[in-house]
Amino acid sequence: MNYNLLHNFYKETSSTYTSENNNSFISRIELNPEHEVYKGHFPQVPVAPGVCLIQIVKEILMKKFQKNLFLAEGNNIKFLSMINPKESVQFQLDFTIKQLDPIFDVIANFQNNGKIFVKFKGKFRLV
Repeated sequence: MNYNLLHNFYKETSSTYTSENNNSFISRIELNPEHEVYKGHFPQVPVAPGVCLIQIVKEILMKKFQKNLFLAEGNNIKFLSMINPKESVQFQLDFTIKQLDPIFDVIANFQNNGKIFVKFKGKFRLV
């Protein structure tokens, strides 16, 4: 399975995920501020595209659960602050997951130093 839509956009640096503790875990990621996407979004003040942030959530879930998933519903997605990779590159993603095959009901929040940047609540479905 290929988990990365955007090669080298981010890397996961650590995680509290275990197969026994898979309904609530934390992943720490580091964005690559030199990635090509920022040349067009936007050259003077780079901003991590929202679609790429949601893709990070999906990719981490696919990697952890070893399942192919697609976003079925984005019930509530809030972009509270822009993510400028020139200012902040390290983020903590807090995951809460309910598995109801074939659905993964997911809550994920991007935060840095206690500040929440993105709140995601949605459903991923097995492919």
